[in-house]
Amino acid sequence: MSALVVLLVGLAAGAAFRRGGKIGTDAQHAVAFWVLNVALPALALRVMHEVRFPGSILAVVAVPYLLFAITCVLYLVFARPLRLSRESVAALVATTACANTSFVGIPMVTAFFGAGQVPIAVLVDQLGSFVLLSTVVATLVATAGEDGGRVTAREICWRMVTAPPLLALLAGLALRPVGYPAWLTEVLTQLGNTLSPLALFAIGLQLEVRAVGRWRRELTVGLAVKLLVAPALIVGGYALFGSLDDRAIQVALFEATMPPMVAGALMAARRDLATPLPSLLVGLGVPLSILTCAGWSFVLHR
Repeated sequence: MSALVVLLVGLAAGAAFRRGGKIGTDAQHAVAFWVLNVALPALALRVMHEVRFPGSILAVVAVPYLLFAITCVLYLVFARPLRLSRESVAALVATTACANTSFVGIPMVTAFFGAGQVPIAVLVDQLGSFVLLSTVVATLVATAGEDGGRVTAREICWRMVTAPPLLALLAGLALRPVGYPAWLTEVLTQLGNTLSPLALFAIGLQLEVRAVGRWRRELTVGLAVKLLVAPALIVGGYALFGSLDDRAIQVALFEATMPPMVAGALMAARRDLATPLPSLLVGLGVPLSILTCAGWSFVLHR
């Protein structure tokens, strides 16, 4: 559980520095740049080089894609009756359609399923959430942001194929037959270890607690969909096919119950997309998920 404490400390520290005015407003962009372009690629380059694939790999990796599709459909259904703006829907999708399968997911899997199941969590994150984040979510944020009207399809495609995290993922897979020298593994590990605390610190710097009332409707919808409704639909679907006895699938489904995606929130924040909704979703969702994930763990174990 120490990893979860680190996440909460990072979030609280960012919020405290913001409130105390002891750090410049541009700091969050510098931290976000490091997280998305250095720490995340380093983690992908190391993990995808080492991970082992289970027999049920297709069913495991399908979970984050199903989560993304179901979440998007739910928001499309709710948008008109709840009078959600286009920008709010884009921010909700960017932050909650992908689960926080690495920053929070890996510590949660360790706590509730044991360290031996972490490789499954990594597969879900790297081949699922990570790919969606680097392609679909990045495209959504680019087109829905304030400069979306000036972004061409060619520019969007170029951003997708040149995104450092995606390039690192592909490089890690391509280099699997080649052994990394010990020093390189250590360097990648140390860089990857900065990911979680700095990501939550960056979110904390954007956290405006006083804005909760103004965004109450969007927060309620987003957290209900992310923590309860979408996971219930996915778990129910896998249960209908009798797949819940497979431990790898249990872990993949548990990853789907994780809180809103930190990296997605950082992407949305960099484009000033419905600010501060993305940071509020993460700031409230991470603490709440400790309770909801405990409940989902009980369901999956039973």
